[in-house]
Amino acid sequence: MTRDGGRGRDADAEEDPVHTHVPTRPTPTAPPAPRPQGWWGRWSLLLALLWSAGTAVLALGWSLGVLAHPFADEGAVLMGAILNAFAPGVGIAVTAAVGVVGAAVAARALRRRQAGDPPSRSGVALAWALTAVVLVTMVHGQLLAMLGYLPVVLTLGWFTPGMQAAYRRALLSPETVFLVSGVLGTLAWGAAALVLMRARRAACQVCGRRHDWTPAAEGALRRRALRVGRVAVAVAVVSALVYPAARIPWLFGIPVGMDEASWALLEAEGARATGVALGTAAVVGAVLMLGLVMAWGERVPRWLPWLGGRRVPVAAAVAPATVVSIALLSVGRGAIPTALSGTFPVGGDQAWVHIAALLAMLPWGLALAVATGAYALRRRAECAACGRGLPEPARR
Repeated sequence: MTRDGGRGRDADAEEDPVHTHVPTRPTPTAPPAPRPQGWWGRWSLLLALLWSAGTAVLALGWSLGVLAHPFADEGAVLMGAILNAFAPGVGIAVTAAVGVVGAAVAARALRRRQAGDPPSRSGVALAWALTAVVLVTMVHGQLLAMLGYLPVVLTLGWFTPGMQAAYRRALLSPETVFLVSGVLGTLAWGAAALVLMRARRAACQVCGRRHDWTPAAEGALRRRALRVGRVAVAVAVVSALVYPAARIPWLFGIPVGMDEASWALLEAEGARATGVALGTAAVVGAVLMLGLVMAWGERVPRWLPWLGGRRVPVAAAVAPATVVSIALLSVGRGAIPTALSGTFPVGGDQAWVHIAALLAMLPWGLALAVATGAYALRRRAECAACGRGLPEPARR
């Protein structure tokens, strides 16, 4: 007798990811009561409320001059920091409005939950709108720079005087604090909006499965997710290789994207190695994305010492891929006005190479987001909250 009440499953049988074995199981005919929430459903709205209240307090500190605001660098507009294109008061007012409105929306949703009422349609729409507003106004391409420079600082920083100190200063700047807050707000409100949408559909707030779930539908979803994921990863990899195509040639002294003056300045500042390192990081990222549709992205290859053969936790792939996709989308979005205006600080008449590399990050980020979602759906196992679902598919 197995733990799931005697439903016949061979614990040693491996499941093909495309032709998923569909066990016989009675189909639920009515929604569970009460609807399963899990910690995800219980805490997401509270986290969104706390973030919104903290953001309103942060904006108040800026307005009173107690804290330094992050809107002074006008050059950050090229990286997608759209609030820096206006006077600091505009950025402070927008941030305060996001915090106040967000706190009100979260508080109202929490009151409806305590009263036993389902979320309203307007509440769900506002939650998704807040997610989009926070992503557009508070997150910009500097996030990708911070992530991309981290391995460079950890390696070349030992041989480049001042690089590590400059990176530490950047991490503690008001701009980085605001940026990190924006990422946390995007994730918090995205999670809250997802939970509210599932609750309104009378679905499990942890896994999203409805009461009319069937094993056959789950198998079809997994096959569809694998097909979509393969296409998305292909688009993401092609887009990811545009940036290193403009940086790796620097290793051999080929000044791709640089006129003579810009190349001489790059050499004088010793930044050629940094550009090559960032291009190499993009290549590594392209290789890692293949794991979203390949077997080694679900189970560590057996030839690796200590970890070989172990299951890759879903969150270990989904969490970093989600953050990177947010960063890529922000860079690509920021490159659009640069491309339209035809201005770029370096490169001269070859600046279009850099602009193309930045614009390619928009489809890269979109495709990575789709591939990440498909990966999570395909590896979704039985839900501990509602009990629905199939065992996670095994890959040989």
